[in-house]
This record gives sequence, C-alpha cells and structure tokens, in this order.
Amino acid sequence: MHQPTQSATTFDRSDKLGAVDALRGYAILLVLISHTTPHVPDMIWPVKRLALLGAYGVQLFFLASAVTLLMSWARSDKPFALRSKEFFIHRFLRIAPLYFLAIGFYWLAYGQSAGDFSAHVLAASLLFYNAWSPYLIPTVPGWMPVPGGWSIGVEFCFYFIFPLLATGVTTLRRAAVFLLIALAIMLASVEFGQTLYPEIGFEERANYLYFWPLNHLPVFALGFLLYHSVKSEVIRGALLASRIGPNLASLLLLAAIVGISLIGMRKTFDWATGLPPTHILISVCFALWALIVLVKPGKLVVNPVIVALGRVSFSVYILHFALLKVTAMALESFWPFSATGIGSVAYMAVLLAVAGGLTFALAKLTYRAIEKPFIDLGKRITRGAPVATGVIARQA
Repeated sequence: MHQPTQSATTFDRSDKLGAVDALRGYAILLVLISHTTPHVPDMIWPVKRLALLGAYGVQLFFLASAVTLLMSWARSDKPFALRSKEFFIHRFLRIAPLYFLAIGFYWLAYGQSAGDFSAHVLAASLLFYNAWSPYLIPTVPGWMPVPGGWSIGVEFCFYFIFPLLATGVTTLRRAAVFLLIALAIMLASVEFGQTLYPEIGFEERANYLYFWPLNHLPVFALGFLLYHSVKSEVIRGALLASRIGPNLASLLLLAAIVGISLIGMRKTFDWATGLPPTHILISVCFALWALIVLVKPGKLVVNPVIVALGRVSFSVYILHFALLKVTAMALESFWPFSATGIGSVAYMAVLLAVAGGLTFALAKLTYRAIEKPFIDLGKRITRGAPVATGVIARQA
C-alpha cells in the first residue's frame, strides 16, 4: 500500500513533505557509506567498488535541494526583488552558521597548526567560492577548513543564480531546455578547464574539474526537471496508473548502482565508448527513482527513520568526518576478529552503524541548538517580527 499522494496543486504547499526528507536521508546514508571505506583499508574489492559510489549521494542532495527550493519559491507571490532577498536570508542562515562554526571545530579537532592557516582559503570558504580553484578546495595539498566543504560551495553557487532560474524555468519544457544548456556548459567548461593551472598534475586537475560548480550545473537542472515532472498532471497520472511503486523503483535503482559500479567511474565523458560522467549517469537514475518516491511515497521507502535522518542531514554531513575518524580509531583498538576478506564487510558494517548512530545523535543536538534557531531567525526577519536580543526565539 502507498501513503496518500500529494496532488500537483498541493505539492508546493506541503511544509513537511516526508518524501523530500527521505531523499536527503538516503543521500547522507550513501555519503556515510562512501566515507567509511577509507577506514577499512583491506575492504574486499567488489564491496569497496560498490561502496565508493556512495560519494554520489552528494548529487542526490543537489536534486533534493533544487526540488525543495522550487517548492519554497512557488509558495510566495511577492515581487521578485523582495522574494530574492528573503531567499538569500533564509539560505544564508540555514547553512552558514553551522558551517562557519565547523571551521573552528575542525581546526581544533584535527590539531591544525599556525603554519596550516591560509587567509585566502578561509575567505574562500566564508564567501563560498572555494570550489573554483584547486588550491581552495583543495585538490592539491593544503588546509581544508571543513572536510567536504566543496559541496557547500557548489550549493551556494547555485543559490546565487537560483532566483533567476526559478523565474525563467517555469515549465517542464523549459526545464528540459535548461538541462540541455547545462550539459553544454558542463562540456565546454571541462574542455576550457584543461588549460587552467598547468602547474598541477593530471589527477589534481581531474579532481578539481570534477568539483568545479559548472560540472554540477546539470545535476541542479535535473532537479528542476524532477520538480516540474512531479507537477505535471500527465506524468503524475501515468505514474499513478502504473504498477511501479517506490519499492520496485528502489530495487531498480540498486540494480542500476551495481551495474554502474561494474563499468567503473568516470569524471568526464568517455567519447570512445559514449559513456557519460558517472555523476551525470547516477543523477539520472536518482531523478527517475525520486520521481516515483515523490509521486507515490510508500511506507517502507519513506519510513520514519530515514525521514528523521534526512531532517538533520546537514548536521550529519558536517559532523560525520570527525566521528568516523574517532570511531575507527576506537574500533581498531579492540576489534577481536579479522578485518580482511569477508571479515572486512562485518568490520565496515559495525563501524558504519556505530559512527552513524553517534553522528545522528549528535546531529539532532546541533540541529536543535544551532540550525533550528537560525532557521527561525530567518523566518522572523523576513516576516518582519521583532528578534529577541541575545536569544533567538523559537517558533512553536
């Protein structure tokens, strides 16, 4: 059985659409799986090859972000300038406070020294342009203020142009055109990027061009296409009349991920074989699966645990690097069994469960103590309500 479906007209008005939180929950779970693998050096290759694809959970975050932002944008009928101003206030207060605090946290947690500090790298992180240079992410040796901070920089680059895109890309057909334009921009930017920073190595340049915001523009464009597909009465009607549901769609997605793991990962188009970059290929798979989940959410796929994980996914993303490292050090000291061969799978499963559980517990605290108050502050500012001095009032 399926949960009650949202109609296209009420989709934007849903304040707590569990299916969108579920997408975020699966995204962060994939990222956790991927980032667990470096702590299991003897992981058997067939499992490691599959687990490494969890890194593309970031692309699922981008898709969910595009859908959520479009839902929020559609709820307002204010003038463009005012709506854009409120959008930037909300997004800055949603992301920046925890992210900025994480810079100090990781400086202390990772025992950085004064020699590691770079004012340019810090400024790039604070102003969210850190994904535009291999020296700022970095893909060359250097200080990384927050592990995984490249994706936050890419997300903010998308925020900077989102109001214009949301105003112009208002139909399914326009979303399809936007996707084609985004793919063309991606191809051109990767080709142009080969001429940049000639002093760095081939692998460093390949990593940098993968992190480059223009390389991920098609993923956000897919998010626009996903949103307008959900809103399309024709597509919704066809899906609701079909036999495919979220459970079968999830099995098909898993099969697709296994298949992608077998053909290997590519950062750019392979013109010899015609295979696209892995992040584009897997994003298409994510988008098709997410379309089913958003139109026909089921209780098994959209379950309370994954929804709860999705609601605190940003805190989990920020914290999990440190907690994985600490948990791995502790587990290594008393693990009584072999951590090689098939034993490596059990070791990884325990590490993932323990580190994931600890991260989730701490993330719920940081969400309540940091994220939620600043989210509420953004709402109070844009609604013109007075802001309490010294204390950020919480909404009921």
